[in-house]
Amino acid sequence: MRASPPTGYLEIEHALRLLALGDSDAWIARKLHGVDHPAAARAAALLRQGRRQQAQAMLETTLVQLAGAPNGNGLAWFSKAGL
Repeated sequence: MRASPPTGYLEIEHALRLLALGDSDAWIARKLHGVDHPAAARAAALLRQGRRQQAQAMLETTLVQLAGAPNGNGLAWFSKAGL
């Protein structure tokens, strides 16, 4: 059985992909609405204010934190998930 990803991980990863694809800020903010992670709500607010780069930086930082330490230690979810 695979372990579940950390709360909000998949949604934040998806939002980052949408940002990379150039989707509209309003669309991405709506996708982040209801995600059970405080960074998602903050990023959605930034996107609504037109602060796309700040929202992206926040989401990238959060994704790294959810995955584990920046140095690669603590990536337990990935090793358990077989990724």
